[in-house]
Amino acid sequence: MRDSDPLPAPFDAAPFGVAEARRAGVPRRRLYRKDLARPFHGVRSVTADPEGVRELCMAYLPRLRDGQFFSHTTSARLHGLPLPLRLADDRTVHVSVLAPGRAVRVAGARGHQLIDRPGMMRLVDGLPVASPVETWCQLATLLTVDELIEVGDAVVGHGVSDAEGDYAAMHSAVSDDNRPCIGRLRDAFAEVRRGVRSPAETRLRLLLVRAGLPHPEINRRITDEGGRFVAECDLVYPQARLVIEYEGDYHRTDARTFRSDIVRRERLEDAGWSVLRLTADDLTARRDETVRRVAARIASGGRRLAGKSGPKGG
Repeated sequence: MRDSDPLPAPFDAAPFGVAEARRAGVPRRRLYRKDLARPFHGVRSVTADPEGVRELCMAYLPRLRDGQFFSHTTSARLHGLPLPLRLADDRTVHVSVLAPGRAVRVAGARGHQLIDRPGMMRLVDGLPVASPVETWCQLATLLTVDELIEVGDAVVGHGVSDAEGDYAAMHSAVSDDNRPCIGRLRDAFAEVRRGVRSPAETRLRLLLVRAGLPHPEINRRITDEGGRFVAECDLVYPQARLVIEYEGDYHRTDARTFRSDIVRRERLEDAGWSVLRLTADDLTARRDETVRRVAARIASGGRRLAGKSGPKGG
């Protein structure tokens, strides 16, 4: 094979290890030509440098050894778990190994040595990845309590196939005194709720609770006086007959959702419930006002009172 020849299969497709290519007869000089990307030391690729998290993991895969798996923020992104903005675009690949294996040391990756625990790893699209519960535990070294609650809510969130099993696994995890940052994990687990639909709902709930308001019920099914189903709502204060709905931009931009929201609100109000609809600005620029509005609705039994703002929130 000449240095200028195209790479033979399978090196002309997926990222590959330099040592593997050399054993297959690819000349050393061919592996240093500029048409090959070098995503990690000892790895080459005919494609451009990887961008998404899965592409980064696929590029690292030729370096991955038995017993090693992707973890921490890398596994969080592979599982689709929410991360704060400061970590969401981190290009560092986190790779863990079970003790007594040695943590990896290579540019572009961060190695960790972990204690083996049951159910620690699973396959995601063919990649060995820390389980969602183990990922949540690992993130305790990187996240605040409220950020951990947000991730925990997603681990056992709406639509998760085994949310009850994962919740039980989280409970077992926080019983382990040997977990790093165990105090932070326990504080977060105490406020994790099953069935939450979005990180924004978690942030809204925490905003209200941190301001001293009662804990709302999560995704409560509401029926009319005849027992007929009306709606399942995000946050509910039953005694005040108050429903709080967080609405992302898709509620405005998707025509079907927009029309459905109007009918849903009318049906709830016909059944005697007050509906308070909040958006992203209510969680950022208008946080204090949001708390005051919710407090006023609770105090008035869900009714909207003109000119009354209620007690001041935090």
